[in-house]
Amino acid sequence: MELTQRAGTGRPFGRVSKTSAALVLAGSFLLIDSVYGNLNVLSGALICGPAIKDSGERESYRLQPEDVVRIKVFNQQQIDAEIPVGVDGMISAPFVGGLKVEGKTLDEVQKDLLQMYKTQLKLRDPIVSVTIVAYRRLKASVSGMVQRSGDVAIRPGDTIMTLFAAGGEVVDQSDLRRATLRRRGSKELIPIDLYALHAQGDNSQNYEVKDGDNLDIPREERNRILVLGAIKQPGMYPYRETMRLSDAIGVAGGEIRYLSRFSKVFILREIIGQPGEYKRIDADYVKFVKGNDFKQNVKLMPGDFIYVPETNTPDANQLQSYVNSAFILNTFGGFFGLRLFGN
Repeated sequence: MELTQRAGTGRPFGRVSKTSAALVLAGSFLLIDSVYGNLNVLSGALICGPAIKDSGERESYRLQPEDVVRIKVFNQQQIDAEIPVGVDGMISAPFVGGLKVEGKTLDEVQKDLLQMYKTQLKLRDPIVSVTIVAYRRLKASVSGMVQRSGDVAIRPGDTIMTLFAAGGEVVDQSDLRRATLRRRGSKELIPIDLYALHAQGDNSQNYEVKDGDNLDIPREERNRILVLGAIKQPGMYPYRETMRLSDAIGVAGGEIRYLSRFSKVFILREIIGQPGEYKRIDADYVKFVKGNDFKQNVKLMPGDFIYVPETNTPDANQLQSYVNSAFILNTFGGFFGLRLFGN
């Protein structure tokens, strides 16, 4: 057998044996069998999209849901399709139907399809190629008391702080001390102290996040208020939505005549995202009752501590004894680091 022209030169290739001759055409390897006259494509089709770079990676990468693969059968133009891997790990291959591919390599899928096209379509020695068109995005998620909950696209090397930042600013009633991380496929909850991580720079818990991880920031469950001082029924009361200072004074029994100093009421409120740190809100309840100054009727928040003094200047020792009492510590988790009147 003689091929008469070498591409681009006009010179003959010379004589080739009867068994076979190999040509390179348009970037594909073609095999011409001179005995049977068949034209076949050698395995190793060109890869499109973000391709697997070498045969080792092709053999090691295992398909995941949301990957997109391309299936082709040489000399069968109708079998050429880009197919996403479903969340169930299945693909619907052209003309042969469903095939479980999750966890398999491209070569393993290629062998499965080869057999399917032989048995179901009765193709004789089909040449099947399976390539990656697009890899699934790596995703983790943020849930709970955050501004933006949901999936977050991640990259290798991203950390807990990446997810925390993706959730937006700290919101009311978020409990940063009791956040948890759940790895994909695991029921174990890994405790994360986001306050220590975010506010105190403790990076010991700034773990690398992986595909499928979830960071959850729970709601602060201390939905109560504490009313103490010169009030008829001091104590702990359930917090209700839209609750204001007047409601707290009402549920606590109201004024002790000649003793309560309602013009000097104040509220201690924990600063969002800074456990153990409190701000003081002064309220002249007399101006609200007698002068309709509605600004003095402060809107309350869960965990607020309302104090009604007996005199113009609250008894600091008495107030500190309230704050340090086991009753408050057990119920509220402790007013650690509280400074009522500065240094």
